Amino acid sequence: MSVIELKDITMSYGPNRILEHFNLSVEQGTFLTMIGSSGCGKTTALKLMNGLLTPEQGTVCINGTDISHTDINELRRGIGYVIQEIGLFPHMTIEKNICYVPNLYKSPDKAAIAARARQLAKTVGLDAEMLKRYPSELSGGQRQRVGIARALMNSPKIILMDEPFGAVDEITRKRLQEEILRIHEELGGTIFVTHDIKEALKLGSRVLVMDQGHIIQDGTPAQLLEHPATDFVRRLVAG
Repeated sequence: MSVIELKDITMSYGPNRILEHFNLSVEQGTFLTMIGSSGCGKTTALKLMNGLLTPEQGTVCINGTDISHTDINELRRGIGYVIQEIGLFPHMTIEKNICYVPNLYKSPDKAAIAARARQLAKTVGLDAEMLKRYPSELSGGQRQRVGIARALMNSPKIILMDEPFGAVDEITRKRLQEEILRIHEELGGTIFVTHDIKEALKLGSRVLVMDQGHIIQDGTPAQLLEHPATDFVRRLVAG
């Protein structure tokens, strides 16, 4: 069964049609990378999956259930969401930032939450002593790792990532890519939006190329490289 389905989705911002009759199905265990020009609808699709946007037309299903009939807050507890801007709370320590979601729901087992935070810090390559620091005391790459750890706190089966490495240096980016591949092997489904075709081909078991709200090609990295469907895809993979 598909863990995520977007069925006949239409979505606009004012007079601008972003997605039109858009369909996508993602099975558990897939690492789907989405790539395309700015404004093609990648981020809109991710926000629809997380219930941050409501489609004008069509249905969004998570694990076979129409999310318009579910508790959105409960839905989001099972989805890890990482954005480029990270969005850490500056007045909270790194530990409290990572623990924000379970603490928000007043989980009674504080010791287990703290232990999970320490485990995740190690998983994403942060020293334990950094948990007591504040976001302003960390580098951009370190803050991005915190954002990933926070998204993984509830061991989600679905991870949505929107340009998460765009603001970090190349060395940190490569390290984070390796971490995400390893974490994906442990947890399962991942959907990753990027503007970098090399990143999309490296990470994705399946690559979705979009242009002007439509899917231009959907296939494995090898299929895109060996059999680009259009001149747009051919230029993209050659670039």
